[in-house]
Amino acid sequence: MFSAGASLTGLKPQIASLPCARSTAGSTSLQLYHVSCPIFTQAAMSYGPADTVAPSAVGSALGLIFSGVGGASQLPYTLAVRRHRQRLGPCRATLDSPEVAVLVDKMLASRPPPGNREKLSKCLALIEEVNSKDPSKVEYGGKRYPYRVLFGSWLASWVEKLDPGAPDELFVLARGKNLESWRLVEIKRDDYSPNTAGQKQWEADRKTWLANRLKAVMKEAGYVEASQKLVEDFMLNRDLPDPRDVRLYDVTGPMGTINFRLLELLLMVQTLRDAESLVFLEQTFPRMFEELPADEVLAAVKRELAGASKKCLATALQMPWSSLQRKLLGRALPAPPGWGSVLRELEGVAAASTHPGDWRYRDFDYE
Repeated sequence: MFSAGASLTGLKPQIASLPCARSTAGSTSLQLYHVSCPIFTQAAMSYGPADTVAPSAVGSALGLIFSGVGGASQLPYTLAVRRHRQRLGPCRATLDSPEVAVLVDKMLASRPPPGNREKLSKCLALIEEVNSKDPSKVEYGGKRYPYRVLFGSWLASWVEKLDPGAPDELFVLARGKNLESWRLVEIKRDDYSPNTAGQKQWEADRKTWLANRLKAVMKEAGYVEASQKLVEDFMLNRDLPDPRDVRLYDVTGPMGTINFRLLELLLMVQTLRDAESLVFLEQTFPRMFEELPADEVLAAVKRELAGASKKCLATALQMPWSSLQRKLLGRALPAPPGWGSVLRELEGVAAASTHPGDWRYRDFDYE
């Protein structure tokens, strides 16, 4: 039907009427091409009403035509027929992934010893001095403490248990992320426009105020500008890597080099998250368990443990819980990364669904 020297301009009217135009005439033209051209037979593309023909099948068949006629395997842009490209799912690798965990161990082994931490001691003393003026008092262990002093000590204690050799900035964040936060009421919401933009600006200004307050204390303690900027990035959640989305090529370079600086930053983010989750479980969860309905407690625990590491989850399960508390925690534990993909491979798409009325259960064999 087509010769090697045939011009492609003569094909445009027929191709324009193919099923990509969603017309009955397109279906008829496709049948004529299928009968008269052996290339369509090789493509094994079914034909029928225009709405039943898959665009990907049309694209593959047209690709065979043009590769046989003009030697070009790429379809012209003017045809508006594009092959379907399967998109890869998001990365689910974490610091607990085997290939990344080995690099984390190497980074921890190459850490220099902490040495003398005079600046850290001075900075923590300044933070405690400021937070001791907190008007909110709570009772703990038979005594009353300023709330922000107590919370900072809880958080710093868990950071030290999870990573004793962590950088100074992480301990400063644990103790001072709520530094003098009772003064945030001075930044009034009424001073901003009553819309979404005003709400976001108000929240950003509050975070900036806290970050600047903590930076001032660090500067007084003698920390350099780089340390202050790192703490500011944490306070503003700015330019921080996600430890739940780590690729091997992100932390490795040519000739086997390892980006220890990025690994250290990832570990700092993960350790701070884990410490906050453990403080919640240790101090807030028992009271919530006694006073709130089980479904509300379960939702809160799931939210807190969503970004926890394996080390954090193992530590949480080793705490002294009652049988009912342990059962609820077991239901709240997050699924391992990639667990949905494992279920899809082993038991089909329907097994990976979490909704009992999902359409993917249609052909699922419950036996």
